[in-house]
Amino acid sequence: MEKMLLNIVLILIFTKAGGIISRKFKMPEVLGELIAGVVLGPIVLNIVQYDDNIKLLADIGVIMLMFLAGLETNVEEFKKAGFSSLVIAVGGIVLPLVLGTLSAYLFFDNFLENVFVGVILTATSVSITVETLKELGKLNTRTGINILGAAVIDDILGLMLISVVLAAAQTSGSAGILSVVYVFAKIILFCIFAIIGVVYLPKFMNKFKKHIKPGRELLTFSIASALLAAYIAEVLGIASITGAYICGLMFSSSLHREYLERNVRSISSGFLSLIFFASIGIEANLKEINMDVFFITLIMFIIAVVGKLVGCGGAARLLKMSRSESVQIGIGMISRGEVAIITANIGLQKGIITEEIFLPTLIVVILTTIITPVLLKLSFSHKVEKKYI
Repeated sequence: MEKMLLNIVLILIFTKAGGIISRKFKMPEVLGELIAGVVLGPIVLNIVQYDDNIKLLADIGVIMLMFLAGLETNVEEFKKAGFSSLVIAVGGIVLPLVLGTLSAYLFFDNFLENVFVGVILTATSVSITVETLKELGKLNTRTGINILGAAVIDDILGLMLISVVLAAAQTSGSAGILSVVYVFAKIILFCIFAIIGVVYLPKFMNKFKKHIKPGRELLTFSIASALLAAYIAEVLGIASITGAYICGLMFSSSLHREYLERNVRSISSGFLSLIFFASIGIEANLKEINMDVFFITLIMFIIAVVGKLVGCGGAARLLKMSRSESVQIGIGMISRGEVAIITANIGLQKGIITEEIFLPTLIVVILTTIITPVLLKLSFSHKVEKKYI
């Protein structure tokens, strides 16, 4: 018990310090939190070990993180995002998925593992892009609006892809088509209930607004709902984070969204998500880095950049946007962030991928997070505008 408490204290202090330092360099806090985990782990200080207690808190942390992501999603804005954001999102998913899957065959011969590499590379995390666009005063331009809309759709489609691969992993090696049909029937059933919940739960809650007031009871109920949704998703063979995200979407249209968002963020960002990101750093075995890992990282990084730049940017060009806007949208979707980390961690825990993929994913996340704001600022500069128009 004493050791566990000390580990949590060290994790909270180091990750918060890492987040503050990262923010000073205008980078996402998650980057500093990951590095803090590496420092605490066996590679550097070796004062915190990855154990069952940390794993439990980290698992709850990622559920709360995705619940918060759902809460923060504006469903109305998602509806308004329209056709252009959908096309951009699909372009940014299909190309990295195909390129990632095919390139993985250079190193591995397992179909599911290779597909999962492609799924990891479909992820987009635009938090760093949003901050950069705010700084440039471009957030409410056509470019900014399309990036935000496409990112939301990307998240939803990405979660569906994860669930499909996990379902396929369950049926691999089992005889007959019935087992495959059964698993995918569960996914469809979950999606139907999810749509009903997102559409009707907020209306139900808002109808009884006089009786449902912001307070500890509502907060407890919402968190319990997120954990229950994650549990149901897991039982159905779907990623638990999908259930948590859908639950967040359900509550995002309620009248008490701001109250829930504020309090869930305090619990998540102040405690649980810190442990999750630190656990990734602690668990990462950097001693495994060798030439194979280096080449896998290089290939993944190239696909991470080219896949979004060509996939999203090309889709934008098909929609008759200017070359400069298309380049800006493609660059804005490059950063992977926490979404790719969460995806890779699920694959590692389920035994679909190995450390040989997990380590390159972490490195690619760091590299894309660093280059995205630099490239985005360059793309909005007078020189680039003049060149592409």
